Amino acid sequence: MRQLPDDFIADLEATAAAYLTHSDPIRQSGFGGGAARWRAEREPILDGVAAAGTFIDVGCANGYLLECLVAWGVHRGLRLDPFGLDISAPLIERACARFPGREDHFYVGNAWSWQPPRRFDFVYSLYDCVPETYLEDYVRGLLARVVAPGGRLILGAYVREPHAESPRVRRRRVHAGVRVRRGGADAGGISSGGAVRVDRRAG
Repeated sequence: MRQLPDDFIADLEATAAAYLTHSDPIRQSGFGGGAARWRAEREPILDGVAAAGTFIDVGCANGYLLECLVAWGVHRGLRLDPFGLDISAPLIERACARFPGREDHFYVGNAWSWQPPRRFDFVYSLYDCVPETYLEDYVRGLLARVVAPGGRLILGAYVREPHAESPRVRRRRVHAGVRVRRGGADAGGISSGGAVRVDRRAG
């Protein structure tokens, strides 16, 4: 397997360090829009979750998004068993602190090459976890190694225009062969801060 570029890894590490300069859990998650927008633009991830099951956030940072998704899921009648992966050990320490007794649900690793100890019913990742030219292999790797048979991969992309897909995101999605559907069970929902894309291809 080819390796991620050193400068891309350096950028990831710098981003993690920047997150850790904040005490607010939302800012520590890389979001600066406040609590109301946080929920409005993140809860639609759950529209891609069809039932109770294991859920891993690939690039989970401090685990706050997972904590919120678990709580929001309860209100939808969904019980999620949370797991997380991040390249930053200090951020994973904070994620573990949010889920006492579940410390073994969190992993330090590079999403590109990570070999999971198990597979998961629902796998959430952002497009920009890898460089654009790596996206196709990244998606295929998640489906092959991380998503459980019959499970679902949820790909997120945050864009500025509501209900819009930026040309950059579209280029990356098309290059990777990722299908987009806006209706029915295969749609992951649309947030006011960007589209959450779902492609169910694990079998």
